[in-house]
Amino acid sequence: MTTIGEAVDLVESFASAKGLDLSYRSEGCIPENVIGDASRIRQVLVNLLSNAVKFTDKGEIEVSVRAAEIADDIYELHFSVRDTGIGISRAAIDKLFEPFVQANSSISRKYGGTGLGLAISKHLVEIMGGKIWAESAQGHGSTFHFTLLSHSTTSVPIRALRADIESKIKAGINRDLHILLAEDNLVNQKVALLMLKKLGYKADVVADGLEVLQALERQAYDLVLMDVQMPEMDGLEATKKIRQLWPHGPKIIALTAYALGGERERILQAGMDGYIAKPVKKDELAEVLSNIYPQRGNKI
Repeated sequence: MTTIGEAVDLVESFASAKGLDLSYRSEGCIPENVIGDASRIRQVLVNLLSNAVKFTDKGEIEVSVRAAEIADDIYELHFSVRDTGIGISRAAIDKLFEPFVQANSSISRKYGGTGLGLAISKHLVEIMGGKIWAESAQGHGSTFHFTLLSHSTTSVPIRALRADIESKIKAGINRDLHILLAEDNLVNQKVALLMLKKLGYKADVVADGLEVLQALERQAYDLVLMDVQMPEMDGLEATKKIRQLWPHGPKIIALTAYALGGERERILQAGMDGYIAKPVKKDELAEVLSNIYPQRGNKI
């Protein structure tokens, strides 16, 4: 499946740097095309693969998918990400998908991270009507599973639909924008840059709020795509500083995994001009960009 290949490609360089074998395969008969949320599926796979690479020092990581037809043209897709890493204790597995949980403090000190990616993955899988779980033993690697229901379809309508979406995305977009992407996660950086490239944009990249301020000191930007949760200085604090230092400065769009309720209010109160919920979808990103600058050459 294309979506799996894209997710694997995004983490391949990190796996290669550690000398890990990274592969994917399909089991049994899988329809050529199925209807599903490719962006969310890819984000879940990227989160699980990133974790596997982080906690595996030697050996391999394998992604697999299989499909079971449970009714006419309705399939259950079963994805799994298996690694030969450090493994997880039985006591820790039940808490894995809670925000900011890791197996123990020594793992946090050695490998870093907060475990938020697994909580986001659980949220995304449940939004799609599926379930996610893990199997593991300390010292013997881990396998993360998630399942989804999907309809099969023919390839022609899918291609036609994709072409129609692409044509709408490309219509009337101002590609002269000077864009700054603020994102501390390397995989998320690559995903966002790839989407921008496909839309005809380029962007400079920084990893935290302090680097955003330093970048704006060096040159003017039309737009900052700002991750809300970053080290050193988070996106909300950075936005408040920008509005103080450059009152007529760039438009700022939040990138957030929790664009709900109070979080949405905090984003707007900080001075941001809008937000895009993670995982970012290309058509949503294009719509936000075209709404902010509908005319070519329109600059702040």
